[in-house]
Amino acid sequence: MPPVRWEAIRAVVFDVDGTLYDQGSMRRRMATALLLHCLRHPRDFGLLRTVQAFRQIREALGEEEVGDIATLQYTRPAERLNIPPENVQRIAEYWLGERPLAHLPACRAPGIDTLFAVLQATGRRIAVFSDYSIEDKLAALSLEADLCVSALDPDVDRLKPNARGLERILERLDLPAETCVMIGDRDDRDGEAARRVGMPYLRKIWGGKAGDGTVSDYAALASTLRVGSM
Repeated sequence: MPPVRWEAIRAVVFDVDGTLYDQGSMRRRMATALLLHCLRHPRDFGLLRTVQAFRQIREALGEEEVGDIATLQYTRPAERLNIPPENVQRIAEYWLGERPLAHLPACRAPGIDTLFAVLQATGRRIAVFSDYSIEDKLAALSLEADLCVSALDPDVDRLKPNARGLERILERLDLPAETCVMIGDRDDRDGEAARRVGMPYLRKIWGGKAGDGTVSDYAALASTLRVGSM
């Protein structure tokens, strides 16, 4: 993958989970919280199976690149577990949506606030593209973006690696793909979506030294842009 030509970049598109925050740390925190809850309430051990089924179905829906994900993400695990879809929705919204918000500040990627500030100061737009809802997570991370697009938006309705969300971002920013860069943690999802629209891509890695096509230290990246590469 050729290096990003920052002098040509007018906007940066960020993934959220595993990109703006450490998803491994978050999952460990939430696994502990969920296990402790189940130990205190043994009748709720079914929560573990429901959360696992929801995640597995979500992954499969991305591979299939089907629509109607707002419905299928609940009905498919419900069919597998023989429980009402409303139960799946309630559990997913709380344990994967609401409950993790309190942990996000502690899991925020080091230097991401600095990078956001430098991008804004150098006149670059910031967009966020996620398979999940975005606004509450950004607020918990104390980050602001110019544009947020979710796979759940009615005019997107496709999970990555489908590139429809990136197409909507390019339309709304009124920019060609080559003047934007996507930063995400999954090459098979974020990277593939970027490649489908011809957008440069940087993979976020956690630990180790960054090489071509990757970024590990957001503050270090921000320092290379301070001088001005527009």
